Amino acid sequence: MEKIKRLILVIFLLIIVYGCYKIMIKEHHFTYKVNKYKVQEHFYINKNHYYDITINKKNNNYTYTLNKNLSKEKVIIKSIKTFKSNNLVCIVPIYKKDIELNIYCNLDNKQVSNDYLLKTYNSDFKIIKKKIKKYKIKLPSTSNTITNYKKLKVFKNNILNNYNYYIWNYKGVYSLSKNKLNYKKILNYDLYDNVMSTTVKEYFVLFENNSVNGIKKVYLYNSKNNKLTSFKLDKIISKDSYINGVVDNLIYVTDKKEKKEYTINIFNKKITQVDNNLKYIIYENNEKKKLSKSDYFMENQYFNKFIVDNKITSSRELIKVGNYYYYYENSKIYKVLDTNIKNRTLLLELTDIKEWTVYDDMIIIMANDTVYSYTEKEGLRKIVKSNELKYNYKNIYKVGKK
Repeated sequence: MEKIKRLILVIFLLIIVYGCYKIMIKEHHFTYKVNKYKVQEHFYINKNHYYDITINKKNNNYTYTLNKNLSKEKVIIKSIKTFKSNNLVCIVPIYKKDIELNIYCNLDNKQVSNDYLLKTYNSDFKIIKKKIKKYKIKLPSTSNTITNYKKLKVFKNNILNNYNYYIWNYKGVYSLSKNKLNYKKILNYDLYDNVMSTTVKEYFVLFENNSVNGIKKVYLYNSKNNKLTSFKLDKIISKDSYINGVVDNLIYVTDKKEKKEYTINIFNKKITQVDNNLKYIIYENNEKKKLSKSDYFMENQYFNKFIVDNKITSSRELIKVGNYYYYYENSKIYKVLDTNIKNRTLLLELTDIKEWTVYDDMIIIMANDTVYSYTEKEGLRKIVKSNELKYNYKNIYKVGKK
């Protein structure tokens, strides 16, 4: 009895401590001035605490996100260093805490990424780079070293440590990571229209869709141990099905013929019908929403679909991730904060872009015969090159976490 009382007391105290923590750490939006710059900092609370920072002075505006908690502090910037060379103006914010420093630049009064300046060989940025050496700022870098693997040219050094890339070759899949390259045959026949596949953690998941009776079998390729397993669904879903997306390791699938939505858990091998009082579930920007049957089946409901917002761009290729919009215009990809849509950042420029998407905070791009990745820390990087990608790239490449 005493043990139960002590356990209840401990649980009660933990609840109080957690409640106090939530009360103490609050979101805040604060404005102040540093070295004649106006600074707006917005501290958010979610799975990872972070600050959205907007800094401006006359025609120069800078926007970025700082993924730090800093114990909910306000006025985190103590000074701002300015560096100029002709029409390029860059700043280095200096923080009160020991935080890795970065440089943010405006070219002709428009914010551009450091990688863009490096890739375009901007001569003024070369001058400024020499001036900021003492701040030990890590600038984006890329490797052109190629590893030939079967019919692929792989840029292994450009792959981030915790990611895996998958290339479908009609019968099986290549698995590409920084440390190893593998291939696994899955089918005994050619599958060209590989729409029913996705990734969940370290698994490449393929729904076998060659039977007129529907989809029953699911293949699981484990990229960690290079092993292939399979299981059969408890319910057959029709050939007229598609994958909505993956949320919390659950694969959402819609059966258009039967007008049903399912979740599939590859770990316990269970398929479950979504039943929410005749409401269907979608996720937009990681937010769960419910739609009526008529609204749901007006179009295919992809969780990472492009959206339209004419206030930001006339292009349909607009994706919202977190508090940022990403969009593509005239061979360029931009990023803009939802609370500061007038001041966009040019991230990269690349010709022959066939398609692109955003995975976590990484942009995946298919251009000409090459798959690229882009992050603001690492910049634009070639990942894999194949002559086949010139002619057939739809549903051929995928990315997943290791």
